Amino acid sequence: MNDILKKFLFVSSIYLLAPSAGAFSLNDTISSGTQALSSATQVSGEAQQLLGQLEGQLDVTETQAAGGTSALLQLAKNELGTSTMSGLTSKAPGLSNLLGGGNSLSDSLLSGISSMSEVQSAFSALGMDNAMIQQFVPIIMGFLGDQGVGSSLLGQLQGLWAPAS
Repeated sequence: MNDILKKFLFVSSIYLLAPSAGAFSLNDTISSGTQALSSATQVSGEAQQLLGQLEGQLDVTETQAAGGTSALLQLAKNELGTSTMSGLTSKAPGLSNLLGGGNSLSDSLLSGISSMSEVQSAFSALGMDNAMIQQFVPIIMGFLGDQGVGSSLLGQLQGLWAPAS
């Protein structure tokens, strides 16, 4: 897992869990951080539809669906830019909540994701293996296409989310 992401999840979890913190392991802390991300992210509308599709088709939890989708969308935001992502969120406004949506906890947990290896780390922290990324991508792409996201942006996302050779 990316050291920066580990450290951030660790520090964030300590801050959030300080009153109840006793002895703990790094894995417990990372798990707590991803749980905090999920509970801090409120989803509605289009985002809820997408998460429902992921949960139903891939047999993942809502936390895993939200966290995995958030990681992929944050990578896209960091690589393609905020203006490009505004085209996506204008078609499916509910997805902005999965990009942080102004929630300082989820904003800070996600903001550092700028490579597929960091997306893999986020999936791992959520209890999913790397193969799940490529199961998420076609569902997210189909959903975005159904929402009216243009083929140019879909092509950029597909290229960005493609597995490394």
